[in-house]
Amino acid sequence: MSSPPYTAEVLALFERAPRAGRPQAAGWVSGEGQEPLTATHVRWHLLGANGHIMDVRYEVRGCPHTIAVAAVLAQRMVGQSVAELKLDVAAIASELGCDMTKLGRLFVIEDAILRAAHILRS
Repeated sequence: MSSPPYTAEVLALFERAPRAGRPQAAGWVSGEGQEPLTATHVRWHLLGANGHIMDVRYEVRGCPHTIAVAAVLAQRMVGQSVAELKLDVAAIASELGCDMTKLGRLFVIEDAILRAAHILRS
């Protein structure tokens, strides 16, 4: 008997998608990434001040695992130093019970965040 494709936590994060959406105020920077084979597309919006991430928003076109990992990262990034940003997509995917064959598309999340963080540091 095989396990279900999505855990209850992944489905809850997928349905709620906390911090998802495009910000409307000024001062935000954005970075995006994509994986063409699966049509995964991720855009991150970061609001920084004094070298720290003050707020985060994201937009994802992807599977429930991709949205769930983005939601967890968004919650964990607020307050982090931009210079010492801690992103461990593989660990979060493992915590959520994601199919680890999807890591390629999940790393698109990290690519997009790093692009936005680079702009904040500039």
